[in-house]
This record gives sequence, structure tokens and C-alpha cells, in this order.
Amino acid sequence: MSLYKYSVSTLFIMVLSCTYSFAQIDFSNLTDEQIYRKHNKYNTWSVNIGYGPLVYYTDVIDYTLFPKENIKLAPSIIVSKQLGRSWGLDAQFLMGDMYGQKNNRYFEGDFMDYTMNVRFSINQLVAFGPLADKWDIYGKVGLGVTAFRSRLRRLDDDSFMQVKDVHDNLGGYPNPPGWEDDDYLVMGYNKQDPEEEIKRQTELVVPIGAGVRYRINKNFDLGAEITMRNLTADNLDVNLSGADNDSYMHVGFSVSYKIGKKNKRHARWTYKDFNLAYESQRASDPLAIRLDSLKSELDRLAGLDSIITTKSYQKFEKVVYEEGISASVFFDYDRSDVKKSEHRQLARVARALKRDKTIEMVISGYCDDRGSYEYNLKLSERRCNSVLEAMVNDFGIDRSRFRTDPKGESELLSDTQNMSSKGLHMANRRVDLLMIVNEE
Repeated sequence: MSLYKYSVSTLFIMVLSCTYSFAQIDFSNLTDEQIYRKHNKYNTWSVNIGYGPLVYYTDVIDYTLFPKENIKLAPSIIVSKQLGRSWGLDAQFLMGDMYGQKNNRYFEGDFMDYTMNVRFSINQLVAFGPLADKWDIYGKVGLGVTAFRSRLRRLDDDSFMQVKDVHDNLGGYPNPPGWEDDDYLVMGYNKQDPEEEIKRQTELVVPIGAGVRYRINKNFDLGAEITMRNLTADNLDVNLSGADNDSYMHVGFSVSYKIGKKNKRHARWTYKDFNLAYESQRASDPLAIRLDSLKSELDRLAGLDSIITTKSYQKFEKVVYEEGISASVFFDYDRSDVKKSEHRQLARVARALKRDKTIEMVISGYCDDRGSYEYNLKLSERRCNSVLEAMVNDFGIDRSRFRTDPKGESELLSDTQNMSSKGLHMANRRVDLLMIVNEE
């Protein structure tokens, strides 16, 4: 198998590995650092150094896809600027030697390629983040200039070919404009002296490609990229009678260094903030607005009375615990951190607990019905623990006075499957602090 076939096969295997890795993502364990928020600062610059094979597609080649000999390798340098999670700009420099042969002639030369590319992350657009926190699959398209020197020569004696050597055999095919019969078929060299270098020939080039990155750590990535670089002219091989524009393919294997502070994550390796999108949608949802209004009214009425009383429980002889509502703390979608606006509820409960040292409580956590049962059960457990830590660390209540009871989605207050299709999901995203009454 040729080096080119091996390169393409390796890239294909890496893409398959990335797709499989997506099934292993655990969104429940994302940290704040991994979630992209516009007001946060991330590292956005990186430098990429790559190296790999070149394949030319011109009129003077004796293969369809891959050459069997005279393999050319080329280095490349990319300076990248990340624009948010999904998009970035790549300024790329690529240089290499050229070669192709057909029948009794061959062309040889070298080029320097300068392009600006727009890069878009496929997994960011489809899966909202890197796959398994390690893989990034992307596409790119750009525009640039290639500056090259090229000469057409005979295979048998390496002598330089002239215009008449080609066009005399074409049945009177006219010479290209500006070319005479005794001109040598060269670009970037003197037509009358093929050994004398002159200004390089320049052509527009349009690169289109795809690649994959593997994140090693906050500083370095490994990558593989394949780009087809299409010229807007047919001069690369100095075969002036060709019908199609020339192009060349580069397969690069690379190492990237991410520039910036070592304690910050690169924006390319962050995940979508679903809570931000949810809040934006929720702000115009009349049902959510109504629920907020009802919650505020309940809070106001609850404040007019004692949060916790014990008199009503004296009527029962065998009560293990009584779910008298002490307070409810509500959470944002897929979040377990206690919002500042909810600390007032906890403060009221803490005041009652400090007033009566005998009171014990159960912290019951709930989720809405979006997500799997297992995931929601873990999320409700994290919500319970967040409230517990707030009561212990922020208000100084003894940890032994609480027990947690995560319920997941098992006891929906608002059943969005069978009741409102739009769903009062917020009512289910909560923690209830309930008083336990010991048997008298």
C-alpha cells in the first residue's frame, strides 16, 4: 500500500474512532471550565506544524488517484484564531516540490502556497462539543495564492521542451497567446533561458478539506488533515493545451501548540451552554413567566407565617416523618448549583433550625423528564448535595441533621408527557426541604 493510501486510510480510521467515542461522553460530569460562556475568557490562538504527502492532479500524470513513485512530502504551518466554539480562521503556509510524468515528458518544480481558511467544527455543530472531550472533527474552505516555478522536460534525456515540441504534434493547434514556437515551456523561468529564475508564477487557489484533532492536554493537540487545493488556471505543469484546471492534494499529520494561559482551556475544546439557550427561550415562554409569578406569590405567603411548626404533628402517634413543606429550591436546566436567588429560601430554613436544635430534615431532589432515568437520578443527587453543602458551609447547620433523598424523575409534579405539551419543566427541577418528625 502506498504512503498516500495509508494516509487516507489512517484519517478514515480516526474519524470512525471519533464517531464511536461520542457514545462514551458523560455530560453529567462536565465542569464549569468545559462549558462555553461568552463572558468567560478562553485561550483562542494556536500554532500548528504539519508534514505529509502531496498528490498532483494535472495533465502530465500517469495515475488516476495516487502515484507509484516520486512521492513528494511537504511541510505546513497554520496559525489559528478560534471564534467561539464552532468557528475559526486558519492562516496557512504550505510549500513543496512538484513532479508528474506522462508518455515522454515530465514536469518538475516547487511552489509556496498562502491561504486563509474558514474552519468549522462538525461535532460542535452536531453534538455541541468535542467528542469524549478528546476529538474534534472539522471541515474547512478558503482562498489564497500559490506561487510556483515549473519546467516541462523530456524523460529520455532531461532536455527542456519547447512550445513547438508539443504544438506541432497537435495538428496545427495554435500557440497560447504570448508564446512563440521556440519558447521553452517554463513558468517562473526565462522562456529563452530555462535555467534563469524570474518572478514566480502566481495563481489563485481554493482549498477545501477536512481533518480531525486529538486533544492531548491543555497545551498540545495531534491532528490529521486532508485538503484538495484547486487552482483557477491550468499552468502548474506547463502543459498549455490542457482542458481542466490543475489541483493538488495535501495530507498533513501535525502537532498543535495552544497559546495562552496554562490554567485556561482553549475555546475549541468547550461545550455548548444549554442553560443560556434555555433561559433565552424561557424568557418568552408565557407558561414559565406565569410559574415564576406563582412561585413569587407562594414565597410571599410563606413569609407571612412560620416556615416550620410542630403543633400539627402532635395529633399523630406513629408518624415517622411529615412532609410539611419547609422550602423549595429551584434549579436551571441540567444544573445542580444553587442560584443566589434561592439562598433566601435556605436562610429561612436555617433560621428555624437554629431556633430549634431538635429538628431534622430530609432533602428530596427532583428532575424534569428530559434525559435518561439513570442520568436524572444522578442529577437529582447532585442537587441534593448542593443544598446540603450550602446549609452546612454557608449557614453552619450540623450535617447530621440532614439526610438526602434523590428521586430523579420518579415523582413529577408537572407531567409534561400527559398534561401540558410545552411543559412546566421548572416545577420538576427542584429540591424540597422537608421536616422529619420523630414519633412521640
